[in-house]
Amino acid sequence: MRHSVDHPPSPPTRRVILQGAAWAVPAVILVASTPAFAASGRTLSFSSTSYTGTSCGTITTAVVRATDGSTAEAGVSVVLQLSTGWTFDGGGTTATVVTGSDGSVSCGTIHVPAGNTTGTLSATASGATGASASLTSSDAQILTSPSGLADASGIPGGATPIAQGFFLSGVTLYLSGTGSVATGIDSVGRLVEAASKSGSFLLPMRRSDGSAAIYDTSTGAVTTATGTPSGSTPLAADLFRSGNTIYRGGTAITTDVDRAGQLIEHDGGNGSSGTFYLPYLSTAGEPRILRLPQNDVRTASEYGASNGPGSGATPIADDLFLWHDDIYRVSWDGTSAYGTGVVASGVSAFGSLTPNPYYSGERLLPVTRNGSGQNALFMVSGNSLRDTSQVPTSSTPIGADLFLSNGAIYQDAVGVVASTVASNGIAAPASYGSNKVVVPLTVSASC
Repeated sequence: MRHSVDHPPSPPTRRVILQGAAWAVPAVILVASTPAFAASGRTLSFSSTSYTGTSCGTITTAVVRATDGSTAEAGVSVVLQLSTGWTFDGGGTTATVVTGSDGSVSCGTIHVPAGNTTGTLSATASGATGASASLTSSDAQILTSPSGLADASGIPGGATPIAQGFFLSGVTLYLSGTGSVATGIDSVGRLVEAASKSGSFLLPMRRSDGSAAIYDTSTGAVTTATGTPSGSTPLAADLFRSGNTIYRGGTAITTDVDRAGQLIEHDGGNGSSGTFYLPYLSTAGEPRILRLPQNDVRTASEYGASNGPGSGATPIADDLFLWHDDIYRVSWDGTSAYGTGVVASGVSAFGSLTPNPYYSGERLLPVTRNGSGQNALFMVSGNSLRDTSQVPTSSTPIGADLFLSNGAIYQDAVGVVASTVASNGIAAPASYGSNKVVVPLTVSASC
């Protein structure tokens, strides 16, 4: 992957030389001036005290600089040395570079070893005070459809990818580019846009002491979910589950949950509805819908009818259920902007329902077809199923147009967009109102 190389601002290129006859200066002044002159001298420094690269990737941003006091020194031959395991192009651990007119020069391409390791980059030159910088290998990355792959920064090695730029390491929640944002966390649920339409996403968390809390992405605040039973499972946004009961704001809003699907704004691809649906299967086997922020529940209007899913249907997201390899759309009151009944057939598996990264106002559900293993994309507004290309059969649907197969993530019509994938989080909008979809991931420990 490419990194931009940033050079420090250039200092004056000409040294100021004090002129005059040495014998004209009193001896006592020469003695007094000697320590100050010696303290300047040639000094090496790096553009940063530390550099981080993705496991099995490269670092190209390291720059070394030579100065004498505040004056840049050109033409200085600098010997670079890497710790064992870290290498330059060609596989060596040493390299020699020569400073340019501004006293600086790129350290070239540093190859990052596999795993979560640390190392050192050092620089020496004749008659100069040397320098060193720390090197860190990170395994965290963020894949964006359609933009591509980028390194996540400030994430400890071995962290678990959650959603957007969030990772969980031990009991600490990290955000790429920010670092630690919350601690004392045992587990988290699904990151979902707040039903208040405030521009925030909410992440439900169970603390190490069993209490429930909610992280708000806009404010960065962690709020205790007072009234939620200790040990409850974080579900989505500000929802928690204890047994068969879902709590919101400390209040039980439904008590018959067997399996829950994906909480998402209802018909959000058709504009903001301000109403969020959580499809779920009741303990009696009925397809039901929990509606937010109203906090009310009812069985799908189509249940028991010829155009509705039967008992035991699997909740997908919004108003969608999977039953006998068919995707059904149901309704709250018998009406739906996109119709009801069977909207796609021959589906055996599905991923996350997300925005269409290429078309604002549309939603995509990646699926796998039953029998053939062919992967496809279900377009919600058109009730159409389109086979993917450049995606291996029987790949695991992730979200949007992304699929996982044998440690690689494939994008429809593109092919491999991330390799050596060890784990990935859920697919979610990159930010509030965005149709770009991001997936955080970690790469494996072997190159």
